[in-house]
Amino acid sequence: MQERIIWIDNLKVIGILAVILGHIASPLGYIIYSWHMPLFFFLAGIFIKYELSTKEFITNDYKRLIIPYFIFSAIALIVETAKRVALNRDGLNYFHELEGIFLWMDHESLINTYGFVLWFLPALFFGRLFIFLLDKRIEYKLIQFIIILLLFYVSFNINLILGLDNALNILIYIFLGSLYYRFYQNDKRLFALAFIFLGLIFYYGIPSLDIASKSYENVFINVLFSLCVIFIFVFILRKINYRSKFLNLWGANTMLLFIIHPYTNNIAHVIVNKINFGDWYLKFFISLILLQAALLIKKRFENIGIFKYV
Repeated sequence: MQERIIWIDNLKVIGILAVILGHIASPLGYIIYSWHMPLFFFLAGIFIKYELSTKEFITNDYKRLIIPYFIFSAIALIVETAKRVALNRDGLNYFHELEGIFLWMDHESLINTYGFVLWFLPALFFGRLFIFLLDKRIEYKLIQFIIILLLFYVSFNINLILGLDNALNILIYIFLGSLYYRFYQNDKRLFALAFIFLGLIFYYGIPSLDIASKSYENVFINVLFSLCVIFIFVFILRKINYRSKFLNLWGANTMLLFIIHPYTNNIAHVIVNKINFGDWYLKFFISLILLQAALLIKKRFENIGIFKYV
């Protein structure tokens, strides 16, 4: 069990570094977007606790996902308002912003503030809940998988409130993460197939993916490519099994890092522009330093205020 904790934490660190780099306009963004969010949803499936009652599961995930969603949506709105006032820019349409936060909960509705990344929280809440309930109601995994594939297909053709269409779109990654961890994590054939398929896909080119807007270049290839990348990372990290204080700290706080990195990325962007030196790599480095400082502050004030939820 200890080994699993190590490789999962290290995989989360790779994922969050990819997210930060992907949002800082690096030349690696095209490659990163093709797998980084599927990785987090895959990991979310690993952490589903099926032994809980439905009430316990909903309560735990609501505290861990939905409460932070509303807290940081409010913070994002306040910060964006203050920035626009300070820079003498046009004000926000607050009806539209509040409608986005409370009703739609999707990337398109949150794009005007630093909360644009928060769409993944309600999507993850409802996605995990659906997989949990599906497992409680239907015993056979094949039937579960067929239902999930149908809902995945439907998700491209609907736009639902509460980010439910996003939740349906990510079900396949959550389900496969849960399935892998519960039944197949010792099956080395998965990794052999991952290397083979990844080689074939690279031959034809990396497929573009923007999962926040459900924009897939080729649905089958996108899903297969992201899973192959994930399995290869898992294979390598389980072999290395390396632990460090830095990886422990970052792996345990990926949600906080995910939520606040738009702020640190923006600060890094301003600094680089002011000093008129460096490019995306310097922005990335500055953002990492700021995020490390935020983690040290959280460590100092853990379980106090908003740090109780992230």
